[in-house]
Amino acid sequence: MILRVLAAAAVIALLIAGWLALTSEQNGPAAPPRSSRADANPGYTASNADLIETGPDGRPMYTLHAAEIRQPPAAQFAVLDNVTVQFHDQTGQLWNGRADRGLVWSGASQVDLSGAVRLWGVLTSTQQSVQISSERLDVDTRTEIVTTKDPVALEWGRQRLSAHGLVAHLREQRVELESDVHGTYQP
Repeated sequence: MILRVLAAAAVIALLIAGWLALTSEQNGPAAPPRSSRADANPGYTASNADLIETGPDGRPMYTLHAAEIRQPPAAQFAVLDNVTVQFHDQTGQLWNGRADRGLVWSGASQVDLSGAVRLWGVLTSTQQSVQISSERLDVDTRTEIVTTKDPVALEWGRQRLSAHGLVAHLREQRVELESDVHGTYQP
């Protein structure tokens, strides 16, 4: 008796399995599960990418290169990792920079750099190379003004100044150090 019940149960199980297989084939393959990545809507990400903003004349105002660029969904900014920046000042001198991270706002000329930031170029008035170093620098490529509230070092030739806070007007080739200024000058 037990064998007959087991045999009947096995036959019923096979019939149900066959019916399910036929039904799912007729209805098409099962829909793949939704990806949590698609649900997150990550905005966009680009690797080894360049951002180039051009001026009214079509020439590049600045070029940013980043190992990775991410823009969160509906955000008005992009986050950059391992950043290099290049721009020409009004006199045509090329300025270069590098930082661990950057932030660029849509439609703005402001590039906020952070993490081991260095910016260097040549001042045409002295024809000397100048380097600005800080943990944070904000660069406005339209006004050519570089600012920071953080500790900063300014080097040109054998001269070195350190301060807390800086406003560098690249067009006028004028630098304002805000406080706690120390330096060495060697002729």
